[in-house]
Amino acid sequence: KSSAVLINGGAVGTVGSTMASQYLVVALAIFSSFTQVVIEASSWWSLGMNPMNPMNPVQMSEVYIIGAQPLCSQLAGLSQGQKKLCQLYQDHMQFIGEGAKTGIKECQYQFRHRRWNCSTVDNNSVFGRVMQIGSRETAFTYAVSAAGVVNAMSRACREGELSSCGCSRAARPKDLPRDWLWGGCGDNIEYGYRFAKEFVDARERERVYQRGSYESARIMMNLHNNEAGRR
Repeated sequence: KSSAVLINGGAVGTVGSTMASQYLVVALAIFSSFTQVVIEASSWWSLGMNPMNPMNPVQMSEVYIIGAQPLCSQLAGLSQGQKKLCQLYQDHMQFIGEGAKTGIKECQYQFRHRRWNCSTVDNNSVFGRVMQIGSRETAFTYAVSAAGVVNAMSRACREGELSSCGCSRAARPKDLPRDWLWGGCGDNIEYGYRFAKEFVDARERERVYQRGSYESARIMMNLHNNEAGRR
């Protein structure tokens, strides 16, 4: 699937516009900036940051014990729905963090020669204010992060790290050449896809805005790009 890019703004006024229309443009810009900051205040991507920080719970799998709900509530960047999933699937969170880290690294590799090289900032938004813009870079970042989670969860199933899933049970593809072997323990892509969709999309689906608004369009863009990455 292709990534979606949100085009924000448009032509306001004419060559002979009055001072009042200029004030309107400034007011709209301020309002737009405010709503964008609200949308991108924090992100689950922060689970993949600061691997050397001893206080980062994602790097300390031993602290994921049954019933440790306070841990989930303290994880930075999670929405309410994501915190609930954390409480239900605490053993999954380590791999959510690994997926986020993989997505960040891949983004930095792909953009290493660009003006914006997917650099991170020291807060829970991870990429900073650049994610407030509905751009191609933002679209790619959402997609590659979602892909990272699918990959990490699928491999965790294969390696027996999670009690709720195991090896892939996918049947041999009909178009696979006869001389190719099919068997063994494969990545459980189906489970990885389902859980990644539920977790990653949770924040977007919790938000309710007026139909046709900038915020509503941005949510649709984010969901589209999440799905593009998972595919």
